[in-house]
Amino acid sequence: SKEALPLAPRSCVGLQVSRSAMADVASKQEQLNATVESLGVAKFELGECTVHVAAVIESPESYYLLDARSEEEMEVGMIPGAITKADFEACPENFADKPVVAYCTVGYISGAVVRELRNKGFDNVNNMGDGALLGYTLAQTTAGVACPLVKKDGTPTNEVHTFMPDLAPLAGEGMEAKTFQDPGAMLEAANAKIKETTGL
Repeated sequence: SKEALPLAPRSCVGLQVSRSAMADVASKQEQLNATVESLGVAKFELGECTVHVAAVIESPESYYLLDARSEEEMEVGMIPGAITKADFEACPENFADKPVVAYCTVGYISGAVVRELRNKGFDNVNNMGDGALLGYTLAQTTAGVACPLVKKDGTPTNEVHTFMPDLAPLAGEGMEAKTFQDPGAMLEAANAKIKETTGL
């Protein structure tokens, strides 16, 4: 059965955002996009299998969100309503009625998960673009949502796992970053798993 996290209350408060703040947001988004490109997401050949953060925010009920990160990362905070890869794989037919959008910190590991699942015939699985989870927190906090993520019990949080300290400044305003003790080793392990599951 589908066991998605409860949706956090949507408490979007309108904010007047200064031009300098908007320039900062645009700069962070550019850095996120550059990070995604430098990691090599293009090798997964996702083409039109990418969903923009704005679409997910505007119409969350139109998608199943799949958190492709590690348990440690998910413990810090997830997008409200997200399922795990294990949830999806246990009963994929429960998630066949609308698009599944996978995400990770910036979209690299989730891109590999999307390629893996599409190779298995799950054509409704897509990757979240725009810097994935960090792009999501950036968009949500810019819109005035102070706690855009939730803990596993559904409690709203402003904590986000950014994988490595260098990515922490790219999270949304007011987000508290947590990172791995040894991000280099975690990335090496992730790349080994990607090679194993996708051949890339």
